[in-house]
Amino acid sequence: MLYPVHIEPGDATHAHGITVPDFPGCFSAADDWSEIPGKVQEVAEAHFADGEPMPGPSDLQRWVESRQYEGGFWLLVDIDRSRGSID
Repeated sequence: MLYPVHIEPGDATHAHGITVPDFPGCFSAADDWSEIPGKVQEVAEAHFADGEPMPGPSDLQRWVESRQYEGGFWLLVDIDRSRGSID
C-alpha cells in the first residue's frame, strides 16, 4: 500500500531524512535516493516487529497541510504490509 513519506533532502555530507508520519516516531535516513523505498520498508518492519498492527495509509493531504512537515517534500512509498502485522 502507498504510504505518505516526508523527505528532508540531504547533501554531500548529510543523508536524506525520512519520516513516515502514519507511524509515530518512525524515521530513517538514506545516503542515496534509490535507497529510500528500501529504508522505508525496513523501518516499517522494525517499527511493527513487536506484533502491533500496522495501520492503513492516511490521506496525504492530512500531512501536507501540517505545519510539522514544512519544507522537504513528499513521496508515496509502497510498503509491503504482508511483511509485518496489519490491522
